[in-house]
Amino acid sequence: MVRTLNNLSDLKQTRFGQPPPRHGLNLLWWFAHYCVQTDSNVRMTAKCNPANGAFGFHRFYNRDRLLPYTDLPYYEVGNLHNAGSLPDYVTENYTGYSDNSNKDRIIVSFDSRLNKFEKIYVTQHSDQVHFDQNHTYCVSIDLLKDIKELSREEFIRGRTNRSEHISIDIPQSTQIQPLQSQSTCEECCTLLTCALFIVVFIAAIVWFLK
Repeated sequence: MVRTLNNLSDLKQTRFGQPPPRHGLNLLWWFAHYCVQTDSNVRMTAKCNPANGAFGFHRFYNRDRLLPYTDLPYYEVGNLHNAGSLPDYVTENYTGYSDNSNKDRIIVSFDSRLNKFEKIYVTQHSDQVHFDQNHTYCVSIDLLKDIKELSREEFIRGRTNRSEHISIDIPQSTQIQPLQSQSTCEECCTLLTCALFIVVFIAAIVWFLK
C-alpha cells in the first residue's frame, strides 16, 4: 500500500525533497502549477503531454512493483541528467554527480485518451537504479490544490497553510500577560504572609500580658 498525502502537513512530515540540494519540493511546486489542472470533479487534467518527452518525461515500467498495477502507462520526471526544459529553480542545485541533488522524482499514470493524470506519486532513489518503497507517496488532489495556493517561496519555507504566520507573530501585549499574572500572584502571597505574621505577633503579646 502506498500512503496518500492529503495536505501540506502530511507532505512536510515525509521530509520529501529535503534538505537541499535535493530538488523534490521545487519539482513538485512546478508540477502542481504548470503540469496539472484540478477541478471540483476530482479530475487532474494534464497541461503537458508526458508521452512526448516534454520536460524530460519518460516511461517508467514499474518492474520492481513500486506502484500499484494499472492498465495505464507510468511516466517519470525529475531526472536532472535529462532535465529537458525544466525551469532553473528546479535544476539550479544539480551538481552533475549521482548524489542527493538528483534523488527525487514524480511518477504519474497518464490516460492519454482523456488527457488526465489518474494518479500522481512522489518518490526518491534508494540507490543508482531503484526507488525507495518506504518513501513513495501518492499525491492527492487536495494536496495539489493546497500547493497551488502558495507561492514557491512559501511552499519551500514549509508553510502548511495561509494562516500559519498567526502562530508566530504573537502581539507583545499578549506575550507579557502571563508574566503580569505571575507577578500579581507573588504580591498577594507576600501580603498574606505579612498579615499572618502580624496576627501571630499580636496574639503572642496578648498571651504574654495575661
